[in-house]
This record gives sequence, structure tokens and C-alpha cells, in this order.
Amino acid sequence: MMAITRINNFFRRQSFQLLLLSILTLPVGAQSSGESSQKLEDLEDAAIATNTQTGTTSSSQVSQSSPNALVTEAYQLLQSGDSDGALEHFQQALLIDHQDLAALLGQAMIYAESERHNEAFASYDAIVQTHPRHAFAWNGRGLAAFNMEDFDTALRSFEQATSEQPINGFFYETLAWTQMCRGDFSQAALSAKTATLMYNKKNESSVYPQLIAYFSYLETGEVQQAQNSLKYAVQNKPLNHWPAPVVDYLNDSIDAAELISYVMDTAQETEAHTYIGLKLRANHQPEQAKPHFEWVARHGDTRVFEYTLARVLTLHDSVALLAP
Repeated sequence: MMAITRINNFFRRQSFQLLLLSILTLPVGAQSSGESSQKLEDLEDAAIATNTQTGTTSSSQVSQSSPNALVTEAYQLLQSGDSDGALEHFQQALLIDHQDLAALLGQAMIYAESERHNEAFASYDAIVQTHPRHAFAWNGRGLAAFNMEDFDTALRSFEQATSEQPINGFFYETLAWTQMCRGDFSQAALSAKTATLMYNKKNESSVYPQLIAYFSYLETGEVQQAQNSLKYAVQNKPLNHWPAPVVDYLNDSIDAAELISYVMDTAQETEAHTYIGLKLRANHQPEQAKPHFEWVARHGDTRVFEYTLARVLTLHDSVALLAP
């Protein structure tokens, strides 16, 4: 989640893999210590500085280099936008040392960004086999499983990530999304509340945990708790940028058409339709909610959590209608 607003926009697309890039040079002990991480932009600068400290490496040098030089060149290629070239270099490094942490993380990052979720999962899984306390790899593993809609595996991965690094709001938010998709609404509400607490501890901010808590409490019939969550969201919504219109819509300050009018990209449109559907569903209007969930399932941006949640709810509600 990137210096307050940057952080939120960053992780809304589940691009946590870029944070993995920034921690490549941190000792494993530091990664698993449970201490608060630096702001993303500081970590990125540190990673780039460390990975390029030996200077620019030519392609001829790389062909005769050590695995570390291959990895250095891979990150230089990645920084320049050449993901294919970077992936080739990471794979060459892994042929020499299949446990090279930096290469595995870089490979996983590219697979995740390309939505090659099976391969991303395999890369993250290889990391946690040899670095079982690597919190960021556990979270990356969970995100890959979540995107494959394997919520049991995602749950275990996110639980491990929060165990290894408890002061991390995003880790608890990903856990809450997974619990919501599993129908564990009581646990989702608790994880969402913990996410907010952990964000606050690091002077970060995200309104999404309050939205998770709001709908989770509605599902469990705890109306007052739901209203408290929504009230907190209203008080802490970002000023003049997304997802403030979502909060206004849920608070009945604007209607659905106005919410859609604020949409600027496919990610926001996916979120808007999902929250419209969730509100209608909570108001016992499943038929009115259905077109919004179906729009997300067919046209939504796969990079946001709401896409998967809408798919799950569409399937769940369809099965419920078929039940005798």
C-alpha cells in the first residue's frame, strides 16, 4: 500500500510483487522479524541502488558472469521495461542455482504481473520451502492462490504471512478478502479491523478494510457494528479521489449512477459494480444485484480483489437459487 495514497493505489492491483523487488537485498532475518517495513519508495530506491552498485554490466560480461551478475542484469532489464529479457536472465540464474532467492523473487514478480498465477505460485512456493519465515513470499504465494480461486491455500499462506510479519495492514487485508470469499464473514470482519489497526500503526491509510468489515457484519446480522464500520469509513475516506465515491454511495450521499460517473478506469469500474451489487444484495435485492456481479465476472479488471469476490458471489447466489 505506497506513501498513503500511492500505497493504496499500488496494492489495489495486487501488485505486491513490486514490493518484493524492493526487499531483495534485505537479510531474511530482517524480513521475518515482524518489524515495520520502510515506505515503498525508500525500499525501491535501496533495492535499485544495491542491485546496480557494481555499475552497468554489458551483455558480453553477463554471458561470462556469476549468477549474481545475471540477477543484477535482470533487474536492470526489468527497470527498463524489458520483462521478457529480465525473465530470461532470472531463469538462467536459476539453472545455475535453483534456490537463488533474488532470482526466484524476480521471476515470481514477472509471473504475477503477467497474471501467470500457476507459475507465480510455484516460484513463491519454492521460496518458502527454503525460507519458511519469508513473510513477503508467503503473501505472494497467497495472492497467486487467491487469483486461482484456491481460497484454502490462500488462507494458509496469508495466515503464515501475518504470523511472520504481524504489523502489516496489507497482509491482514488480503486475509480478510480471502475469508470473505470463503464465506467466513465473522473472521473477515475481525481481520479487516486488524488491518486498519496495523495500517494506523505504520501511519498508512486504506478505507477498504472498513468496507470489508461493513459488508461482513451485515452478513452476520450485526447491523450496529456494520454502521460503525461505515461511519469510520466516512470519517477516514480519502479526499477527492477514489474510493471516496464508493463510501459516499454506501452512505447514501450519491446514487449508483453518480458512483459510476466517477469511474476513471476498468479497476474503478469493477469496484463500483461490485459495491453496487453488494449493497443491493444486503438490501435483499439479489435480482437487481445480479447484473452488476455478472458484469464484473465477464468484463471486470482481474487485478482487483473485488473481481474475484463478485465471481464467487455470482456462483454462490446461482447455486442458492437452484437449491430445493
